[in-house]
Amino acid sequence: MSQNGLPSLLDRHWAESALAIGAIMIAAVSLWVAYDTERTNRELVASEQQLVAANSWPFAQFAENDSTPGGAAGMSLMLINSGIGPAKIETFEVRWRGQAQSGPQALLRACCSAVGLSADHPVNLQWLLDNLQVSATSGVVLRPGQTLPFLGLLQGSASQANWDALRAALLDNLSVQFCYCSAFDICWLTKHDFGESRNLNPPQVAVCPQPRVSYSNAGL
Repeated sequence: MSQNGLPSLLDRHWAESALAIGAIMIAAVSLWVAYDTERTNRELVASEQQLVAANSWPFAQFAENDSTPGGAAGMSLMLINSGIGPAKIETFEVRWRGQAQSGPQALLRACCSAVGLSADHPVNLQWLLDNLQVSATSGVVLRPGQTLPFLGLLQGSASQANWDALRAALLDNLSVQFCYCSAFDICWLTKHDFGESRNLNPPQVAVCPQPRVSYSNAGL
């Protein structure tokens, strides 16, 4: 305090400094609160997104059945969505002995046109094609629990021995590879050899790779 009762310059300097420091502290605390609130909100949004994605998780897998899609005696090869969300089948490949097949005709020609163990009911390519049942493969959406038969064969008049030989020739050398995505465009690439255990944790991919030879039932 100066002699005349007025604050000295030094007193005013400290007072102004204290006010400035207080303002800086208040601003820093406000900034930290805003940052922490924003971080918490981002974490909540991310958790909600993960929860929604988990509740929309698809799981497409390869399966085989001892009947046709219509229920008659025969064989069906299919994809099934065992998850809890829709599965968008982006790409689909079928290989026999490692060679990609363009469709059911090429597959049956490569696999089974020469199968026949008895003269009474020989199995030939025309017989196979006459007893063929197919449906679309890639570019479809599977609902949870829905199946997609990509190859169905009626046993018809084939003898049991011929049929067993046909089934063994087809399945023992068959593999599939397909890529599917969730509704949130999270994608998985799956490869499965018939007779092997299913992969419950297929790798995720950023984008489904385009196969050199896609399996297609178009035109049948």
